[in-house]
Amino acid sequence: MKILILSLLIGILLGSFKIIPNKYLKLNSKFQLFALILLLFSMGISIGSNKDMFNSINTLGLQAISFSTMTIIFSTLVLYLITNLFFNTKESQKEDTKE
Repeated sequence: MKILILSLLIGILLGSFKIIPNKYLKLNSKFQLFALILLLFSMGISIGSNKDMFNSINTLGLQAISFSTMTIIFSTLVLYLITNLFFNTKESQKEDTKE
């Protein structure tokens, strides 16, 4: 778990100090998409190979729906708050037009 958090923090620092050139950011975007597809594919294999999952799908359905709904709601809320606190885009756009 520590390596995941450390990797995220290093990425945030690299992105905030603009160490990586813009031409590599497009490559990074493609890499993220590929990694996400690979992650979803491997999760699908794990779910599909678990026979107990299909037997207990009726009991897991309500829990899965409530968990995913709460995750979406709170992720959106946190993202909204972080965006408004740290990335005030309206003020930065006004400053760019003044210069």
